[in-house]
This record gives sequence, structure tokens and C-alpha cells, in this order.
Amino acid sequence: MSQKPNRRQRPTVPPADSGEMAAAYKPLLTEEEFKLLVNEINQPLPTAIRLNPLKAPPNLASRLSEKYGWQLEAVPFCPAGYRVTIGAGPEVSAVLEHRLGLMYIQEAASMLPPELFNFSPQREELVLDLAASPGGKTTHLISRLEDSGLVIANDSSQGRIQALRLVLQQWGAVNAAVSRFPGERFGEWFPSMFDKVLLDAPCSMQGLRTAESHISRPVTEKESRQLSRRQLALLTSALRTLRVGGELVYSTCTLLPQEDEMVVEELLRVFGSAVEILDAQTKLPAPAPAITSLDGAELHPALSKAIRLWPHRYHTAGFFACHLRKIEHTPMRPTSPPSRPLAQVGFEELTAREQRAFCEEFHNTYAYDLLADISSHQRTLVRHFEEMHLLPMLLLEKFPTLPLQSAGMLLGQQTASGFLPSHQWASRFGARCQRNIVQLDEIESRLWLSGADLLPRGSPAKETDRFRIILNQVGLSLGCGKVTQSALKNLFPRHLLL
Repeated sequence: MSQKPNRRQRPTVPPADSGEMAAAYKPLLTEEEFKLLVNEINQPLPTAIRLNPLKAPPNLASRLSEKYGWQLEAVPFCPAGYRVTIGAGPEVSAVLEHRLGLMYIQEAASMLPPELFNFSPQREELVLDLAASPGGKTTHLISRLEDSGLVIANDSSQGRIQALRLVLQQWGAVNAAVSRFPGERFGEWFPSMFDKVLLDAPCSMQGLRTAESHISRPVTEKESRQLSRRQLALLTSALRTLRVGGELVYSTCTLLPQEDEMVVEELLRVFGSAVEILDAQTKLPAPAPAITSLDGAELHPALSKAIRLWPHRYHTAGFFACHLRKIEHTPMRPTSPPSRPLAQVGFEELTAREQRAFCEEFHNTYAYDLLADISSHQRTLVRHFEEMHLLPMLLLEKFPTLPLQSAGMLLGQQTASGFLPSHQWASRFGARCQRNIVQLDEIESRLWLSGADLLPRGSPAKETDRFRIILNQVGLSLGCGKVTQSALKNLFPRHLLL
């Protein structure tokens, strides 16, 4: 192992001014690259989007370009990612496709970490996103898994949990759950449990480019040291909760070496042969290696396999990512996690017979094969008073008593007017229904998205058959409506109205 640099010799934390920030990194770049960096950070950072394969039609990118006049440029390391380089049309956040969860607005560099994992289509994988909020990378993991297996999205902040839950609902995730615990505890609570762990660590956000979610601000040396200590504690927990042979991605949106390479260097020093760095450069069209020397001292040579995205390399904000594999057991004394059985808060899994009966009734109403969906994606039905929920079976098998903030998907609720599918379910699956659907024309769709009720569409066959799946003129699901004698009542969520 090479000599470890003296912490006091490291570059000082750069101030928030972009020019001064860039100057602090000049010793880490060639003169030519430094000029490219300075030129790049003076350019506006383009908006980037990632399409949702759980909802989006195959031709969505071309449809967006045609509909809104956007010019889309592919993100080179993310097949579902695009930069909006020219946008003559509306703001990206204001369009229907964003409100319906067909895409997610995300800085291009942040699309890198989930792309580094090697997922197996033959395996129901157990994945942990250890510091998940606001949820962009969680939705990316769910997409790469095709919403199979189980993703536990954890965040320790109570104030960030609601945003995380809403993002997963809008994405249409089923095989996911949200928890709120200190990430440092997972290693002792669930040793050698997970197949994959993502730690997009809390950091100083010194990425040299200002984005809506990454605003540059002054950071003191003391704050950066505190962050690096917490990052190491989280990374240690992530490694311990990973099974032998499992993969771990550590990433930050800062370029400060003490929060990037130095944290990984310390992990290698502590755990030695138990962990190895995998070559992440193979996931890029051109290499972007992390640094292997600092202030005249050599770092671990394998750090060249990690990725340091200087903004000029791929026209992104600054970013760091390291792909690791656990190759030996990491001994530790486990402790018991918190426990709260589902039955204690009113959740009850349906028996196999009850599930078949419910699915048959659901099919009679909406002509949707819910039983096939449950069987093929390893899900189960759980009742909570009048509500019905879809939960991943891995959750009940591996974490039957872990207290959670949310889990799975609300399928809907039983009412006096029939079974009302949730907007979350209808938004993702409603277009596949063959019965009790109403397709609107373009004018009606605009009225519906403004919150207006429409003229009634026929009389229901019975009092308990009043709900309808609403599709727009091109077949996108707009959720549900209710047939009454005087109107087709609009049940589209008010916070999503255009």
C-alpha cells in the first residue's frame, strides 16, 4: 500500500465562485485540460431527462422532439438518458409526460451510478439504495431491474422521505420499499444480505456546475472533513451489508479528493483483500479515470478504474463514481434491527384462494389479468382495511417485520361505487385494461388535465360499477373517473393538473 497523503496538504475547499473553484483543481489537470474545464463551466448546463421504461412507449424520445420542438442528444453512458440541447417549446417540468412519470428530470452525470451495476436477468436481486432521496437513482435502479426483485430505498432524513415516496409513486414502482434509518446501521442489522448496494453519499456538492438540485455554496474545511468521516462510515456499512460477490457503487456529486478517492483509499486500507475495485471505465465511450496521486503522494493504483467526471469530459457537472466488489466476508457482531410486524399496523396478506377470487373479480371489472402480473413478478396482495396493496414477495420473505415508510403500490380501494384503482396503478397499468375504459379526444383531454368534469358516458350496469380508466387521445392513461347521472367526474390528482 502506498503512503497516505497528509490531510493538511490537500487542496483547500474551493469557494462558491466558479472561477476560483476551478483554480483550486488546476494541480490535478494538464494545462490543456484546465483550459477546457474553465471554458466548460462557463457554459450553461443543459437540462437532461431519463425516460421511464415502465411507462413510456418505445418511440417516446422522437415523440417529444416532434411535439415540443426539443432537440435531444443521447447521454453516452445511459441508454435512457437525453440532454435537451434546444428547446423552443415549454419548460420540461411543465409537460404532460413529466407529470405522468414517463420521464425524470436529472442531471446527466447522476445517471452514471446505476449504469455501473451488472444486473442478472435470471436472478431476483435484492438491492439497497442507502441514501436514496430525492429518488432519481432509485427509479433508475428499478428501471434497470425491470421492477423485479426488491429495491430498499433508505434515507435518514424525515424531511426528505415524502419527496422520495412521491417520486417512486409517480414512477410507477411496485417492487420497492422506503425506509428511514441511519445508513450506518444496515451493516450490523443485515450483514451480507444485499446483492447490490448504491451509496450516493451526502457530500459538499462541489461539482463546478450549478444545477437546480446541486447549487454551489461555500464549504469549510471542517465541514468537508466531517462529510468524509460520515461517507466512510456509510461506505463501511454498505460493504458489510453486501453479500460476498455482490457489487457496491460509491458516488458523489463533488470533485473534492477527500470525499472521493480518499474515502475509497481508506476503505481499501481498512478492509484490504475483502474488497476490490472493478473497472468502471468499460462503461464509458472514452476513459475518465480518477486520480492516483495527490500532493506528491501515490494513491492505490486501482483507483484509476474509478471514474472522475470532470465537466469538460462529458459536458456534465463534476461527479465521482467507484464500482466495487466484495470478495471476502467482513466479520462483525450483528445487532437486531427495529421490529414492527405488518399485522400490528393493520396489513394482512391474502391467502392464495382469496387472491385468486379478488383477481377474478378485478378481471371481470377491468379485463386486466392481475393474477398473471402477480405471478410473473413475484408479488402478493395485502389488504389494509378497505385498501388493497401490491407488495413484492421478497419484502415479506426478507424483511417481514422491518418498520417502513411505504412499500409496494396501492392497487386501489373498495368503495360503495365499486373498486377504485389508485392513480398510481392506473397511470402505469391502466392502458392495458380492456373494459370500463374511456378514451378522450384532444379537446376533452385538455379539459380533463385542467381538472374539469366531462359529460356523462352512458349509465353504469350497476351501482357498484361506476369507475372508469381514462385514456387520452394517444392512449396514455390519465388515471380514473367516476360515472354519475350528470357527469364523468374527474379524479385526476389536483397536484398534477396542467
